[in-house]
Amino acid sequence: MTWLELLGYVASVLVAVSLMMTSLVKLRWINLVGATAFAIYGGLVNAYPVMAVNGFIAVINVVYLWRMKRLREYFTLMPIRRAENSFLLAFLNFHKVDLKIYFPHFDLSELVEPKITFILRNMNAAGVVIYEESGEDIKLHLDYVLPSYRDMRCAHFFMEKMADEWQSRGVRRIVSPVASQAHRKYLRRLGYQEVARDKRDHSELMVHYLGED
Repeated sequence: MTWLELLGYVASVLVAVSLMMTSLVKLRWINLVGATAFAIYGGLVNAYPVMAVNGFIAVINVVYLWRMKRLREYFTLMPIRRAENSFLLAFLNFHKVDLKIYFPHFDLSELVEPKITFILRNMNAAGVVIYEESGEDIKLHLDYVLPSYRDMRCAHFFMEKMADEWQSRGVRRIVSPVASQAHRKYLRRLGYQEVARDKRDHSELMVHYLGED
Protein backbone atom coordinates (compact mmCIF):
# COMPACT_ATOMS: atom_id res chain seq x y z
CA MET A 1 0.00 0.00 0.00
CA THR A 2 1.38 3.41 -0.97
CA TRP A 3 1.17 6.48 1.25
CA LEU A 4 -1.33 7.94 -1.22
CA GLU A 5 -3.66 4.97 -0.85
CA LEU A 6 -3.25 5.20 2.93
CA LEU A 7 -4.27 8.88 2.80
CA GLY A 8 -7.44 7.92 0.95
CA TYR A 9 -8.30 5.21 3.48
CA VAL A 10 -7.62 7.53 6.45
CA ALA A 11 -9.83 10.22 4.91
CA SER A 12 -12.64 7.68 4.39
CA VAL A 13 -12.40 6.46 7.99
CA LEU A 14 -12.45 10.00 9.38
CA VAL A 15 -15.55 10.93 7.40
CA ALA A 16 -17.29 7.72 8.53
CA VAL A 17 -16.29 8.23 12.17
CA SER A 18 -17.53 11.84 12.11
CA LEU A 19 -21.04 10.61 11.30
CA MET A 20 -21.02 8.55 14.50
CA MET A 21 -20.45 11.57 16.75
CA THR A 22 -23.35 12.69 18.94
CA SER A 23 -21.69 16.04 19.58
CA LEU A 24 -22.10 18.45 16.65
CA VAL A 25 -18.80 20.12 17.47
CA LYS A 26 -16.89 16.81 17.33
CA LEU A 27 -18.75 15.83 14.16
CA ARG A 28 -17.74 19.09 12.45
CA TRP A 29 -14.08 18.90 13.52
CA ILE A 30 -13.56 15.27 12.50
CA ASN A 31 -15.48 15.78 9.27
CA LEU A 32 -13.34 18.85 8.54
CA VAL A 33 -10.13 16.85 8.87
CA GLY A 34 -11.55 13.99 6.78
CA ALA A 35 -12.85 16.29 4.03
CA THR A 36 -9.54 18.17 3.92
CA ALA A 37 -7.64 14.89 3.60
CA PHE A 38 -10.01 13.79 0.82
CA ALA A 39 -9.54 17.10 -1.01
CA ILE A 40 -5.76 16.68 -0.85
CA TYR A 41 -6.08 13.07 -2.01
CA GLY A 42 -8.31 14.11 -4.91
CA GLY A 43 -5.83 16.74 -6.02
CA LEU A 44 -2.89 14.33 -5.87
CA VAL A 45 -4.63 11.66 -7.99
CA ASN A 46 -6.10 14.24 -10.39
CA ALA A 47 -9.64 13.44 -9.26
CA TYR A 48 -10.71 17.06 -9.38
CA PRO A 49 -14.44 16.51 -8.69
CA VAL A 50 -13.44 14.73 -5.46
CA MET A 51 -11.11 17.59 -4.58
CA ALA A 52 -13.76 20.24 -5.32
CA VAL A 53 -16.60 18.59 -3.41
CA ASN A 54 -14.52 17.83 -0.32
CA GLY A 55 -12.90 21.25 -0.40
CA PHE A 56 -16.39 22.74 -0.36
CA ILE A 57 -17.40 20.47 2.56
CA ALA A 58 -14.29 21.55 4.48
CA VAL A 59 -15.18 25.22 3.99
CA ILE A 60 -18.75 24.56 5.18
CA ASN A 61 -17.39 22.87 8.31
CA VAL A 62 -15.12 25.85 9.03
CA VAL A 63 -18.06 28.26 8.66
CA TYR A 64 -20.28 26.26 11.03
CA LEU A 65 -17.51 25.81 13.60
CA TRP A 66 -16.90 29.56 13.54
CA ARG A 67 -20.62 30.20 14.05
CA MET A 68 -20.76 27.72 16.93
CA LYS A 69 -17.82 29.43 18.62
CA ARG A 70 -19.47 32.85 18.33
CA LEU A 71 -22.91 31.65 19.41
CA ARG A 72 -23.88 32.86 22.86
CA GLU A 73 -25.84 30.25 24.73
CA TYR A 74 -28.00 30.76 27.80
CA PHE A 75 -27.36 28.51 30.80
CA THR A 76 -29.28 28.34 34.04
CA LEU A 77 -30.00 25.87 36.85
CA MET A 78 -33.44 24.61 37.86
CA PRO A 79 -33.58 22.90 41.28
CA ILE A 80 -36.18 20.17 41.80
CA ARG A 81 -37.54 19.85 45.33
CA ARG A 82 -38.98 16.35 45.22
CA ALA A 83 -37.59 13.10 43.86
CA GLU A 84 -41.16 12.21 42.83
CA ASN A 85 -41.26 15.12 40.37
CA SER A 86 -43.05 13.86 37.26
CA PHE A 87 -40.73 15.58 34.78
CA LEU A 88 -37.64 14.22 36.54
CA LEU A 89 -39.01 10.67 36.48
CA ALA A 90 -40.01 10.99 32.82
CA PHE A 91 -36.54 12.37 31.94
CA LEU A 92 -34.73 9.53 33.74
CA ASN A 93 -36.99 6.91 32.18
CA PHE A 94 -36.62 8.29 28.66
CA HIS A 95 -32.82 8.24 28.91
CA LYS A 96 -32.54 5.07 30.99
CA VAL A 97 -30.53 3.11 28.39
CA ASP A 98 -27.83 5.78 28.11
CA LEU A 99 -27.92 6.34 31.87
CA LYS A 100 -27.28 2.66 32.48
CA ILE A 101 -24.11 2.82 30.39
CA TYR A 102 -22.57 5.70 32.34
CA PHE A 103 -24.17 5.18 35.77
CA PRO A 104 -25.03 1.47 36.01
CA HIS A 105 -25.50 1.52 39.80
CA PHE A 106 -27.62 4.66 40.06
CA ASP A 107 -30.96 4.12 41.83
CA LEU A 108 -32.94 7.20 42.81
CA SER A 109 -35.15 5.22 45.19
CA GLU A 110 -32.14 4.37 47.39
CA LEU A 111 -31.36 8.02 48.17
CA VAL A 112 -32.83 9.47 51.37
CA GLU A 113 -32.52 13.22 50.81
CA PRO A 114 -31.25 13.79 47.28
CA LYS A 115 -30.57 17.27 45.96
CA ILE A 116 -31.67 17.51 42.33
CA THR A 117 -30.79 20.21 39.81
CA PHE A 118 -31.49 20.35 36.09
CA ILE A 119 -29.01 22.16 33.86
CA LEU A 120 -30.91 24.18 31.26
CA ARG A 121 -29.19 25.19 28.04
CA ASN A 122 -31.19 27.64 25.95
CA MET A 123 -34.09 26.57 28.16
CA ASN A 124 -33.72 22.92 27.13
CA ALA A 125 -33.11 20.29 29.81
CA ALA A 126 -29.52 19.46 28.84
CA GLY A 127 -28.65 17.45 31.94
CA VAL A 128 -29.38 16.66 35.56
CA VAL A 129 -27.21 16.42 38.69
CA ILE A 130 -28.32 14.42 41.72
CA TYR A 131 -26.25 14.48 44.89
CA GLU A 132 -26.33 14.29 48.68
CA GLU A 133 -24.67 16.70 51.08
CA SER A 134 -23.07 15.40 54.26
CA GLY A 135 -20.93 17.70 56.37
CA GLU A 136 -17.87 18.68 54.35
CA ASP A 137 -18.69 16.35 51.45
CA ILE A 138 -20.90 16.43 48.39
CA LYS A 139 -21.53 12.90 47.11
CA LEU A 140 -22.47 12.91 43.43
CA HIS A 141 -24.79 10.08 42.47
CA LEU A 142 -25.68 11.25 38.97
CA ASP A 143 -24.04 13.84 36.74
CA TYR A 144 -25.73 13.21 33.42
CA VAL A 145 -25.72 15.37 30.28
CA LEU A 146 -27.44 14.53 27.01
CA PRO A 147 -25.07 13.31 24.25
CA SER A 148 -25.64 16.37 22.05
CA TYR A 149 -24.51 18.69 24.88
CA ARG A 150 -21.35 16.84 25.98
CA ASP A 151 -18.84 19.58 25.30
CA MET A 152 -18.05 20.23 29.01
CA ARG A 153 -19.88 23.59 29.02
CA CYS A 154 -22.77 22.27 31.14
CA ALA A 155 -20.35 20.73 33.64
CA HIS A 156 -18.26 23.89 33.97
CA PHE A 157 -21.36 26.06 34.34
CA PHE A 158 -22.77 23.85 37.10
CA MET A 159 -19.48 23.77 39.01
CA GLU A 160 -18.97 27.53 38.75
CA LYS A 161 -22.49 28.25 39.96
CA MET A 162 -22.52 25.76 42.84
CA ALA A 163 -18.95 26.03 44.16
CA ASP A 164 -19.40 29.31 46.07
CA GLU A 165 -22.71 28.18 47.55
CA TRP A 166 -21.26 24.87 48.71
CA GLN A 167 -18.16 26.50 50.17
CA SER A 168 -20.29 28.99 52.10
CA ARG A 169 -21.93 26.00 53.84
CA GLY A 170 -18.58 24.45 54.75
CA VAL A 171 -18.32 21.92 51.93
CA ARG A 172 -14.67 21.12 51.13
CA ARG A 173 -14.80 18.38 48.54
CA ILE A 174 -16.98 16.67 45.93
CA VAL A 175 -16.85 12.88 45.79
CA SER A 176 -17.92 10.98 42.70
CA PRO A 177 -17.95 7.24 41.94
CA VAL A 178 -16.29 6.23 38.68
CA ALA A 179 -18.83 4.51 36.48
CA SER A 180 -16.74 3.88 33.35
CA GLN A 181 -13.53 4.81 31.55
CA ALA A 182 -15.36 7.60 29.72
CA HIS A 183 -16.64 8.89 33.06
CA ARG A 184 -13.12 8.77 34.55
CA LYS A 185 -11.79 10.85 31.65
CA TYR A 186 -14.62 13.35 32.14
CA LEU A 187 -13.90 13.68 35.88
CA ARG A 188 -10.19 14.21 35.25
CA ARG A 189 -11.01 17.06 32.87
CA LEU A 190 -12.98 18.66 35.70
CA GLY A 191 -10.02 18.41 38.07
CA TYR A 192 -10.94 15.28 40.02
CA GLN A 193 -8.26 13.09 41.56
CA GLU A 194 -8.31 9.31 42.09
CA VAL A 195 -8.19 8.48 45.77
CA ALA A 196 -9.93 5.40 47.14
CA ARG A 197 -12.74 2.88 46.94
CA ASP A 198 -16.22 3.06 48.41
CA LYS A 199 -16.36 0.85 51.53
CA ARG A 200 -19.92 -0.24 50.77
CA ASP A 201 -19.64 -1.52 47.20
CA HIS A 202 -15.87 -1.18 46.56
CA SER A 203 -16.50 1.16 43.61
CA GLU A 204 -13.68 3.52 42.65
CA LEU A 205 -14.03 7.08 43.89
CA MET A 206 -12.59 10.36 42.63
CA VAL A 207 -12.48 13.63 44.55
CA HIS A 208 -12.47 17.30 43.61
CA TYR A 209 -11.38 19.72 46.34
CA LEU A 210 -13.26 23.01 46.22
CA GLY A 211 -11.02 26.04 45.85
CA GLU A 212 -8.48 24.14 43.73
CA ASP A 213 -8.15 24.65 39.97
